[in-house]
Amino acid sequence: MKSEFDICIIGAGMAGATITAHLAPKGIRIALIDHSFKEKKRIVGELLQPGAVSSLEQMGLGHLLDGFEAQPVDGYALLQRDEKITIPYPEQFKGMGLHNGKFLQQIRASALQNESVTQIHGKALQLLENERHEIVGVSFRESPTSQVKSIYAPLTITCDGFFSNFREHLSNNRKTVTSYFIGLILKDCEMPVPKHGHVFLSGPTPFICYPISNNEIRLLIDFPGEQLPKKFLLQEHLEANVTPYIPECMFNSYAQALQEGGFKVMPNHYMAARPIIRKGAVMLGDALNMRHPLTGGGLTAVFSDIQILSAHLLTMPDFNNTDLIHEKIEAYYRDRQSANANLNILANALYAVMSNDLLKTSVFKYLQCGGANAQESIAILAGLNRKHHSLIKQFCLLTVFGAGNLVHQGISNIPKAIKLLSDAFTIINPLIKNELLVVAFFYRYFSKIKSLAYSGSGTKIQGL
Repeated sequence: MKSEFDICIIGAGMAGATITAHLAPKGIRIALIDHSFKEKKRIVGELLQPGAVSSLEQMGLGHLLDGFEAQPVDGYALLQRDEKITIPYPEQFKGMGLHNGKFLQQIRASALQNESVTQIHGKALQLLENERHEIVGVSFRESPTSQVKSIYAPLTITCDGFFSNFREHLSNNRKTVTSYFIGLILKDCEMPVPKHGHVFLSGPTPFICYPISNNEIRLLIDFPGEQLPKKFLLQEHLEANVTPYIPECMFNSYAQALQEGGFKVMPNHYMAARPIIRKGAVMLGDALNMRHPLTGGGLTAVFSDIQILSAHLLTMPDFNNTDLIHEKIEAYYRDRQSANANLNILANALYAVMSNDLLKTSVFKYLQCGGANAQESIAILAGLNRKHHSLIKQFCLLTVFGAGNLVHQGISNIPKAIKLLSDAFTIINPLIKNELLVVAFFYRYFSKIKSLAYSGSGTKIQGL
């Protein structure tokens, strides 16, 4: 079981390729394994919020956004019927819209140019353990020869995406499908507000768009439900809930895209991070944690995870001390829970809010007031404000504002105001329980207490 590498990384997607590109120039020996290094076609992961752009720059990888028509995004526009509001990102910050596949190929090329990286074409099969049940590497089926081989390393990072084969061994989380996205590319399309992400609120469910190249706009349309929709249902949904609400300036490009029929459908997942901390292995990216892509927070979370994990690993003198590696893994899981809680809560809460007529109208009117509250809200969305109290404060202010606005319109609206408050609590309560650091701390604490309760005599302590 000789270790030829310091780290084995399973998956050369956005998470695996980026952490390789960040760590490899520091001389860390990395085996990067994936079944295919060809360009991927995806319909999400194409909007980088300013928080994601900032993370890339801090890791010295900001130059990877150059050279393939990535588009600057200055803020958000919200459209509801004939009304429109624009909220800029905080001053000096920008997002980026881009083709996910082209961006990933840039990152991969940067990672693979390092001599300390070994590129392996193959499918990872199984995590390898020693007699103490510590992870010591991975077996894989080599693509060119179909032979089963093994890689050994003191640390294995599994980042093989939302269909991870290793999640059951390294986490207790449960993946749920919240809805589906229908993805279209609109060519030569004029947006209502150039260089902005757009959220359209007029229909029963939200749809969004943003620029991804010099002449292309990505349109993502929500299809509610947990089951993959059949083609005729998609067409009915578009005709009834989307087409009537497409702005006039976008309509010709939209109609052309529908006629060409090149749309793709993908599930939107939610999965809170519930890692099983095992010696020698750590999870990264969508393999560990997912949120609804409505807010474009996915890459912000991924790059944040990479920054946090890398910062811990780069303090190590070498990778021979497996006990120290384990301490770094524990610290990473603790720190990333706090850093990404806002992103996860906001993404799923906002999706539920945008599918609720009363709350959706409240959001629009609340942000229409502008001022400090609108700026704090956009900073949270942008991934620039990670303070938990800021998110809870803005959600509470929005809810109270919406209920008060209804009552102000007439006392007969009191039942609607009560329903709005109730719906808001129903949305936010389980997300806070799943995500906030205090709750996560108690989750880990009681898990340890329960494990101690069964140890020793093998009998359960009463009440645990």
